[in-house]
Amino acid sequence: MTEPHKAGMAESAVAPGTGGSAAGQAYREELARQGKSVESALEDLSAATAAKPPAPKPLGEARAAERKKVHGRARIVVAGAGAVMGKMVDISLTGACVMLDDMFPSKKNCVLEFDIFHAGQRHVFSVQALSVYGVLASGKGFKVGFQFGTVTAAAGKSIAALVA
Repeated sequence: MTEPHKAGMAESAVAPGTGGSAAGQAYREELARQGKSVESALEDLSAATAAKPPAPKPLGEARAAERKKVHGRARIVVAGAGAVMGKMVDISLTGACVMLDDMFPSKKNCVLEFDIFHAGQRHVFSVQALSVYGVLASGKGFKVGFQFGTVTAAAGKSIAALVA
């Protein structure tokens, strides 16, 4: 029994159920075992896609804390791998963004050492951190985001002064 041609479906140059890639052949064989035709599988997929509500659009900033732009130096120290120097981009109560010359791996535990001059005061402190992202910054280097881990009282005081 043949079904009428459906508009929008590509016509195959080979007989139905033959030819195509190995994956396509395996898919058709699995559908045959389930007693389904390719057309009914496509209809099921279309119905499932149509029934799925659209993803909600994000509202505003998704970060946990407000970021403040700062200028200064940062040193990223990884146990057993040495240190990397960078420039500060911004800082928040929960993390910081540092501009580096080279890419830095994500999910890497490290110690961030900061030397920042802000509002007439020099802030020198260090915190445990985890690198969470790295992106190319249009020929200027790589922006690498860090999430703070353990923060000492003195470091917390300096961070609070910077974001105030």
